[in-house]
Amino acid sequence: MKRFLIIVLALCAAAAASAQTWKHVPELEAALREDIARAGNNNYTYHHGDLRDTPPPAGYKPFYISHYARHGSRHSWGDKYYVLILDVLHKADSLGILSPGGRDAMQQTAEVLEAWNGMDGRLSQRGVREHRDMGHRMVKRFPAVFKGTPCIRAIASTVQRSIISMNAFTNAVSADRPRTQWYLDTGERFMDYISDTGHRLPICKELAKPLYEHLWDAPCDSTYILRQFFTDPDAARALIPSLDVFNHALYRTATISGCWDIEERILPQMQFEYLYRFCVAEGNDQFARYGSCAEVGFERFDSAHLLLDDIVAKADEAIAGGEYRADLRFGHDYPLLMLCACLGVEGPGSRIPFDEVEARWWCWRELSMGSNLQMIFYRNRAGRVLVKFLYQEQERALRNLESVSGPYYDWETVKANIQGYRR
Repeated sequence: MKRFLIIVLALCAAAAASAQTWKHVPELEAALREDIARAGNNNYTYHHGDLRDTPPPAGYKPFYISHYARHGSRHSWGDKYYVLILDVLHKADSLGILSPGGRDAMQQTAEVLEAWNGMDGRLSQRGVREHRDMGHRMVKRFPAVFKGTPCIRAIASTVQRSIISMNAFTNAVSADRPRTQWYLDTGERFMDYISDTGHRLPICKELAKPLYEHLWDAPCDSTYILRQFFTDPDAARALIPSLDVFNHALYRTATISGCWDIEERILPQMQFEYLYRFCVAEGNDQFARYGSCAEVGFERFDSAHLLLDDIVAKADEAIAGGEYRADLRFGHDYPLLMLCACLGVEGPGSRIPFDEVEARWWCWRELSMGSNLQMIFYRNRAGRVLVKFLYQEQERALRNLESVSGPYYDWETVKANIQGYRR
C-alpha cells in the first residue's frame, strides 16, 4: 500500500509540473465549477437564456414565427460504458473494497443503464418537459401570433425523439390555444433539409487534432478516481484493464445522467482537470466540424442551403398572406449549428478562429439538448417587415449586419445577406 501511495504522489507531482504548460480559461473554469454537468457539452440539459424583449420600433407587431429546434434531452447509444463500470464496481463490492463514493457511482450507473433499457437515443421525460415548456413560453411571449384560430405547420425529423419533441411542443400550444389548427408531418423527403449535416472537410479534422494532442500532453492523474471509489486503491487497480477507458466510461455515464433527472454522484468525485480537458477537447472538435470556424470556408455549410430555402420560402409565403402563423421544425443539433453559422447568429454562429474557441464558444451553452432558433417577424401598417432572432429564447445579433433598431433587422436585408454568404 505504501509503495502504491509513493507512486501516486510521484505521478501527481509529474502531472502538476507538466500541467503548468496548460492554462485554463478562467471564465470557462468558473462556469464548470458552478455546474460540472456542463462538461458534458451537447449532452447538457436545456437552459433558456434571458427572456426579456427589447420593444420593437413604434408601429410594429409580431405576426409570424419561424423556428428550428433540436430534440430535447435523450439517452446515448449502447451499454458498453455502463457494463464496464458495473463489472468493476460489483467485483470491488464482492471484495469488500468499495467506498461509499463507489457505491454511489454504482447506483447512478445502474439507474442510467435502466433508463437506457436497450433503446438508443430515446427522448426522456425531461426532454418532453423541455419542449412542452418552450411551447407554453412562446404562446405567452407572443400572444398576437396565436390569437383567434391560428394555423400552424410543424415538421419533424423521422427520428422518434424529434417527433415526440414536436408532440410535446404542439400539445402545449394547443393547451393554451385550443382553437389552433395544425398541419403536422414527418417523412424521408423532409430529412433532406431538416437533418442534413453534409460532409466534413479534411481541414476540420486537421484543425482539431493538434489541439486535442496538446490538451493531453500534460497527463492527468488517472489514478485519482481509485482513491474516491475504493478503500484499497491498489487492489482495485487490478480490476481495471485501462484506467483511461474507465475514466472515459465514467464521463460518458455521468454526463448523460442529467437528461434523465438522475442524481449526479459521479462527476463531483472525478478529477476536475480531467473533466475540463474532456469538455474543451470535444467542444472544440464539434465546432471545427460544424461551427463557423474562421479557417473553414462557407462551402462547409452547403448542406444548410435547403433549410435556409425552406425558411425563406415559408416566411415570404406568410408575409404574402399565407395561412400559417408559425412554421415549427424539430430536428438535430448539427443542422441547427450550421444554420446559425449561415445566418450569422452571434453566439452559436459566431465566426471564430480555432485557437480562440476555448475562450469564446462553449458547446454546453450553444448546443445543449433542446437548443433552438426562433425568428420572430414584425410588420407595420406600411407593410415593412422586420425580424428578430432568438437563440435559446434570448435575443441575438447577426454577425456584421446593421439592424434597424436593437435586435430588429430588415427582412429583405437579411435575405440579401444570406445570398452574400452563399457567394
